[in-house]
Amino acid sequence: MSDEHVLPRQLANRGRPAPINEGVYGPIRGTRYGELLVEDLDPYSLADEGTYFLATNPTLGTGIAGIAATTAFDATKTLLHLMNISTSKRLYLDFVDLVVTAAGTNGTTTGFSMTADKGTTRYSSGGSTITPINPNLASSDTAEVSMKFGALTTTAASSAVRPLGDFQVRTVIKVVNDSYRFVFGRKGMAWRLAGASLDGTTSAKVTIPCPPVILGENDQFLLHDWAASQSAASSYQLRCGFWIR
Repeated sequence: MSDEHVLPRQLANRGRPAPINEGVYGPIRGTRYGELLVEDLDPYSLADEGTYFLATNPTLGTGIAGIAATTAFDATKTLLHLMNISTSKRLYLDFVDLVVTAAGTNGTTTGFSMTADKGTTRYSSGGSTITPINPNLASSDTAEVSMKFGALTTTAASSAVRPLGDFQVRTVIKVVNDSYRFVFGRKGMAWRLAGASLDGTTSAKVTIPCPPVILGENDQFLLHDWAASQSAASSYQLRCGFWIR
């Protein structure tokens, strides 16, 4: 092997390299100061190369309502629909934050369900369009996704659907200012609770460990909220982080 196969590629412009075909030699990546980069990419490294994105409600501080009277998991009633529309890159979920701005009425539990699906978009109607932003102000890269949040009507699941989990985060009705953070693919992470107990009447901050979720071309992630006996919708402030590369 000649020396040219192991020379580091300096990232003077902080840009990411083009993908290299399997079996083809390529340069080692290095920072503009000469340090070698390894595969452990944290959000700052991803943001620095322009591949990390953040999504929030269109109007900060203003909640968006989900579907009323959803008392159990229903594949056709969805709170968040995220679809990767890139033809060459994968999407990796980092976290989804939901802050309760209205607790709905008559719910006796607080639950969420997650699925992944592929093919033709499951989104049918309703909700708000979410346009993710690039938190790296020096990058002009945009997220190749379709993202909807709120009272969404979605089509029935395809035969390729994959359940990702069902999460009961409270044994009582939601409380305004509750914060639910779903974190994806973190090794060794456990449920965490800050603030009130999960069966109390004051707000709590709950962190929920979730499996890794990777979306290829036309793959979709769906998050559904539900509450037993619910008769009016809850509203949420959304924050979601992911990277595409």
